[in-house]
Amino acid sequence: MKRKKNIVFVSISSDMYGSSKVLLFLVRRLKEESSVYNPIVCMPYEQGPLKEILRAEGIDMIEMPVVKLTRSMLKSFGVFTLAKEYFKAKKIFKKATKNLDIACIQSNTLATMFGGIYCFFRKKKHIVHVHEIMDRPKAAQFFFKNYLRFFANHIVYNSVATQEFYNGICPSLQKKSVTIVNGVDNTTPPLSKDDRINKRKELFNASEDDLLIGLVGRINRLKGHTLLLNSFKKLSSSYPNAKLCFIGSPPPNQEFFLSNLKETISDLDLTDKVAFLDFQETIFPVLESLDIVTVPSTEPESFGLIVVEAMLAKKLVVASKIGGISTILEDEKTGLFFEPNNEEDFTKTLIKAMENPILKQKIENNAYTAAVDQFSITTMYTKFKKFYSQIL
Repeated sequence: MKRKKNIVFVSISSDMYGSSKVLLFLVRRLKEESSVYNPIVCMPYEQGPLKEILRAEGIDMIEMPVVKLTRSMLKSFGVFTLAKEYFKAKKIFKKATKNLDIACIQSNTLATMFGGIYCFFRKKKHIVHVHEIMDRPKAAQFFFKNYLRFFANHIVYNSVATQEFYNGICPSLQKKSVTIVNGVDNTTPPLSKDDRINKRKELFNASEDDLLIGLVGRINRLKGHTLLLNSFKKLSSSYPNAKLCFIGSPPPNQEFFLSNLKETISDLDLTDKVAFLDFQETIFPVLESLDIVTVPSTEPESFGLIVVEAMLAKKLVVASKIGGISTILEDEKTGLFFEPNNEEDFTKTLIKAMENPILKQKIENNAYTAAVDQFSITTMYTKFKKFYSQIL
């Protein structure tokens, strides 16, 4: 029997937000279905749901430093402090793979440096799966476009918006890049009417008559939590049954985002109108318990996996027309857009969603069909298989 080709994936974290979910979908399919490729995942030492799932499903893992670069390092030249971490990682990696033939290394985000540096000096093929638009600070834009120029043999963009950004600032990347749009499936059985009522009560202490507006995602600077609060404040007195639901947690060691958010809620006198729920590994029952899903990102996101998840849960999405989100939805057909960072327009669009049940139902049906047709895991996996067959 012919040996499978080993593809090493480098994950920047063990969480289960957007890029980690996509990584899991891809390596799971390779493990289950491919007769050609065998996935191996390099993981940081931290514990988390992604690591637990990979371990439970028997997917090969290597625990090691992944040489994570942050924006603050770029600002302060802290990049030089990564050298020690890289040499430690290289030692662990070489020991773990000494009897293996590695076909390529695929970095699952721009900010993990191990794959690029290792492949550069070892003459191995390096693929960068780009899940982020690094448009600020300028140092980050300059650094990462050149990192892609010199340390990536092949680039996979997760959306047309990501492709246009990097190929726009560095046209020479076009010849070695391909766009494979993220995929997601909903394999969770839909909630019955009674289960939905119970889930709303359990998660958000909400009744069937309450109108739940949700924001799902990390509590950080770009997801638009404060923008949503300010817009919601403008309409809350006119809609006493409306409530906000924030689902997600702040990044590690950045709990101040949550503290600041709660302080703003108190200042706006919205404490009784807002519910918090930590990160949820199984998201579809949570989405089904909501009435409207908002994605009010204040900076360009490369894709916006939660948009597709909400579409599959048959929930109306009200979103900023920015970055990758703008390439997923069609206004008034599969979602509702508002002008980015515009509180007044956001408020008007929310009211439009709340007061037009027929339009809401039509959009939700259209969105579900579009998500199944365009953004499935099977479609993504098929394109990756074709990509690998062409370069390996």
